[in-house]
Amino acid sequence: MSRAGRRASNAATTAGGGRRGGFVFGAVIGTVAGLLLAPKSGRETREQLFGQSGLGAQVDRIRGAIGAGKDSAAGQNEALKRKIEETRERLRRQMDEADEGAAGGAPAE
Repeated sequence: MSRAGRRASNAATTAGGGRRGGFVFGAVIGTVAGLLLAPKSGRETREQLFGQSGLGAQVDRIRGAIGAGKDSAAGQNEALKRKIEETRERLRRQMDEADEGAAGGAPAE
């Protein structure tokens, strides 16, 4: 790849990362602004966010959601692997059948 091509590729990669970083930054700023400008007191806001059980319950809930997401991803990964293997086998059979058909149908010299 030429030097200019590498520069263009690096610029595209950097631009994509910058967009994600900008989105995260904007989301954080928006959240902080929303909490600071909310018409409720700090105690009421904390109660709404964390409930009676506190921060530990929220952390446990998030961990549970992450675990469920990992399990789902693992299941989808296994299903995809099975589909790929089934497709490979089907293509191998079709190629073998095509080879046999070509060999059997060739005129003898």
